[in-house]
Amino acid sequence: MVGHLAYLAFLPVGVLLVARRPHLAPLHLAAVAVALASVTVGFDCPLTTWEQTLRRRGGQHPDPGGFVNHYVTGGAFPHGADHVAQIAVAVLIAAAYLRLAHRSRTRRRTSASV
Repeated sequence: MVGHLAYLAFLPVGVLLVARRPHLAPLHLAAVAVALASVTVGFDCPLTTWEQTLRRRGGQHPDPGGFVNHYVTGGAFPHGADHVAQIAVAVLIAAAYLRLAHRSRTRRRTSASV
């Protein structure tokens, strides 16, 4: 559960980390790609599969919606608003990367002209 929560937090917060530590960009972009594929293609996140396996071993019945459906929906955002939340996070991540790219290009132009 803690790993899943850390992963979900890393998606929007990771861009801020990448701004300070660019070497984290491949890790963050991989996490974003898994999340994007999970939402668009519909495959289960590897963490969800692992969580459900552990729940079965513990004698519990896993929630078919996975971690987000079990712990986040209804708490962090209302039921039925999961797609809105996903789109909002995706837009924030895309906007942050566009801003980072623009800032990087501006810095390169400034240092090249000096």
